[in-house]
Amino acid sequence: MKFNFILALILFSTTTFAQLSKVSGNLMNADSKQGLEYATITFRNTNDTSSVKGTKTNINGAFTISNLPYGTYIVAASSIGYTTVRLKNIVINREEVKLDNIALKPNSKSLKDVLVKGEKESVELSIDKKTFNVDKNITAAGGTAADILRNVPSVNVDMDGNLSVRGKENVTLLVDGKPSSMFGNDPQTALTTLPASSIESIEVITNPSSKYEAQGMNGIVNIILKKDRKPGYNGMLSLGAASPFRINAGLNLNANIKKWNLFANANFRKSQTWEETTSLRDNYDTTFRNQSFTHNDRKPRNGFINIGADFSPNKNNKFTLSQNIYNGNMKGDSRTDLINYVDTSVVNRQVRTNLYTGKPLSLTTNFQYKHTFKDPKEELNVEANYSKTRYIRSSSIQTDLYDSNSIYQNSYTQRNPIRGGNWNGTFQVDYTKPLFKKGRIDIGEKTYYIQFKSENQPTIQYANQSEYPETILKNHFVFTQQVHGIYTNLANQFGKTGVQVGLRAEYFTYSGIVYQLNSKVNNSYFNLFPTFFVNHKLTSTSEVNFNYSKRVNRPNFFQLVPYIDVTNPQDTSQGNPNLKPEFIHAFELTYNYQYGNGNNLLASVYYQHTNNLIQRYRRFNENGTTYSQNRNLATGVTAGIDVTNKINLIKWADATINVNIFKNHVDGSNVDANLQQNGFGGFGKLITNAKLKYGFSTQITANYFATTAVAQGYVQPYGNLDIALKKSLFKNLATLTLNVNDLFNTVQTKTIYQLYPYYDQSVLRKNQTRSIGLNLQVRFASKSQRANPEQFKRPPSKKEKEKEAKSRDENLKKDEGDDSNGPGGGRENNK
Repeated sequence: MKFNFILALILFSTTTFAQLSKVSGNLMNADSKQGLEYATITFRNTNDTSSVKGTKTNINGAFTISNLPYGTYIVAASSIGYTTVRLKNIVINREEVKLDNIALKPNSKSLKDVLVKGEKESVELSIDKKTFNVDKNITAAGGTAADILRNVPSVNVDMDGNLSVRGKENVTLLVDGKPSSMFGNDPQTALTTLPASSIESIEVITNPSSKYEAQGMNGIVNIILKKDRKPGYNGMLSLGAASPFRINAGLNLNANIKKWNLFANANFRKSQTWEETTSLRDNYDTTFRNQSFTHNDRKPRNGFINIGADFSPNKNNKFTLSQNIYNGNMKGDSRTDLINYVDTSVVNRQVRTNLYTGKPLSLTTNFQYKHTFKDPKEELNVEANYSKTRYIRSSSIQTDLYDSNSIYQNSYTQRNPIRGGNWNGTFQVDYTKPLFKKGRIDIGEKTYYIQFKSENQPTIQYANQSEYPETILKNHFVFTQQVHGIYTNLANQFGKTGVQVGLRAEYFTYSGIVYQLNSKVNNSYFNLFPTFFVNHKLTSTSEVNFNYSKRVNRPNFFQLVPYIDVTNPQDTSQGNPNLKPEFIHAFELTYNYQYGNGNNLLASVYYQHTNNLIQRYRRFNENGTTYSQNRNLATGVTAGIDVTNKINLIKWADATINVNIFKNHVDGSNVDANLQQNGFGGFGKLITNAKLKYGFSTQITANYFATTAVAQGYVQPYGNLDIALKKSLFKNLATLTLNVNDLFNTVQTKTIYQLYPYYDQSVLRKNQTRSIGLNLQVRFASKSQRANPEQFKRPPSKKEKEKEAKSRDENLKKDEGDDSNGPGGGRENNK
């Protein structure tokens, strides 16, 4: 205690009596005399070489550094494509110092010859989104998109592949800022099969502006696929294997030749895995109870190809055409034992074995045209996207019936072949024009059309009898959906405060036909979705942001299709074609603080109010079975806090900590007068990275999920630990990674349903999550790039990242401006 008091006194004294200065100036092109945006300037104290402060210039080339201690400094100014300027013996001895203009001469060497040593951060935090760079996540090497997403702050993927942000589902999932058919009818399967080696980064946007489509109540998760644009030829080969059985291979190729950039990305993955479900049910008013146990062996095999080309005839025009293909083959077999008891005596028993296959095939074609006007911040983007998916599924379930003495009584077989698919088309136009000195206006339109089809031919056959159609499982369903939306955003910067207001108008309609029931389902609405953002820069290293948005969640295909799932006869389920969209009002207050040597604290308080909340509701039947279906409950309210802190512990190690705590209130009195649920939930994530000697690096990822309330029950807590070791080989031309996932085999979920006065039920689910794997990545390149192997490590500069983000976010409808901007696009005191 005494030591802490003395230390605090020393720190207080140092802060109190140190003389601090505010230094400003401008960096410019020595030839054109134009300001250099996003250039870097650093101040290194000549008496204390460990004391370094720096910043980036704004769009006009201006910079400001606050709280710089008095002293003598070496000043370095640099920018990609320019010769670095160093100024020695710069004396700072006044409260405010204005430096003379610093001119940088263009470097005659090509950008490809510039060597920049450094690496992308594993997690990049900003007011509007979190970006997770996949190549820094070595614990998921050889894994899938789901493995990557489990390590992203604020995000989780459960054992069924369901995606959630801040503990809530209904998240919009995009690929390169666009809807993809691979997620159109089965996003859970796609996430658990899309190779991690195809992914460059993950972007998480918790409260999007009106430039985004209103769909997705709890934000947007955008998967960025790899597209390398370094000059010349380059590529990477990936090979991996793991135990239990998994093999994976991938090849990335890129050729950048003058006005053309060609890229290709191909991956293959095959594995064997399992999952188990144990269900126990006790009735309140009788001694009748039952239990079931299911073991499911799965053998997925899938491939993914993404090819494309960029053509830039001149600096103002760019055409992009890309095509991705996803093909899968999902085979498996499962066995379910169902036992009914009275007290401890067996009444009867069933054994169900299921052989199933699934063969999805998905294709997505995208064309994009971008035109930049005389003012580079004035842009026009036109885009067309077409996706189509076909799936073929079949299952054969044999049920054997036994009496109380386990003597065979009878059996029957149910066969269910399914054919279906979907296609969707998107057309959108976006235009951005600067206004005033630091403002802009965005306008745009998007039309989206999608159609789902599904039809099956189920049959049933009892022992020694003929096979005949089973009408209870018959399903023939067609569903179409259209969305037409227009938006406008107006933003401006007022000193240190940026303000943006936006409005999106959407007309949405869907219609479905359930042929076997001769039933039609129709719903449509015209609605306005306002958004409001305000950002205020408190200091050069801290800012606060408040935003509000209205959003919608439209039911997906599997929630609507009235197919009956009888895999477990004790607990059947069915889709609900009468579901209505959910509407949400979301408020968020965020504080962003950069401190120390690259540390970053991002803290958010959020509140969400949902009407027509969609949740699964279980109904108790007199014969002891249950029936579940998604229903529209009256309202749902969520309030919580989300904190992410990235800390550079020492020069060679860092840690990212994410904690999310929330409270849910569910009001389902419109369905069941007693359906009122309150409860807390939360989770925590820890990601640590360390660079060791001799080219080794390690990563440890830990997750913990607290008790979480759900409708009619709660989920018990669980956690997991992943660890990986990576070795760089041949001057970083190759890497070898050893990773262990779920080291202690603790990933499982146990849900307790309290359905008084009927029964209590517990459902324990466990997947094959523990594995050990080895993955090799080998890079290769043309002669010009091989001459400098370190170039493979070169991360994009701030300016390059801005350009890449702009191009990508034209599809996402992202607000312009870098991480330190207010909504108006002003870039004062950029960090």
